[in-house]
Amino acid sequence: MIGGQARTGGALGYPMIWVVIAMAVLWAWGVSREDASYVPPQPQVSPLVSSADLLFLDGPNGTIDVLEATSQSLLARYTSGEGSFLRGILRSLVRERRVRELEPGGTFTLSLLENGSLVLSDPETGYWMALEAFGVDNRRVFAELLQSARQPGNLAASTRSMMP
Repeated sequence: MIGGQARTGGALGYPMIWVVIAMAVLWAWGVSREDASYVPPQPQVSPLVSSADLLFLDGPNGTIDVLEATSQSLLARYTSGEGSFLRGILRSLVRERRVRELEPGGTFTLSLLENGSLVLSDPETGYWMALEAFGVDNRRVFAELLQSARQPGNLAASTRSMMP
């Protein structure tokens, strides 16, 4: 008896100890999971309407040049402070390449599907993003790039800068 009260059990008789142990076990399980085994979801099943392979090149002073991969023609140039949505999408795709220890450069495929979905995919990782999920204005940025890439010769597209 301590202070007129009988002790029940030992240290494991206190419920808070069990909560702490459960939290530690759950944390250890979460940490031990293998992130490298992540497999991206299956792409949407819809016929392809149009597509283009694009290169995104970092330029001086924070610019990003968007080129049609086959012809190397310039589709758009985003200066520092422009194209924040495009930059965010590219960071996400490049991060997936780094996680898999792949080179960050290379082409990405922009596809318009028959169901209206506009998808940017990485052939190296299989990772893809349905761009309409980010809103009409953000989808438009990539829709304009696809339209420019499909223009014969890309001459008009190569001389103008895309504004956000």
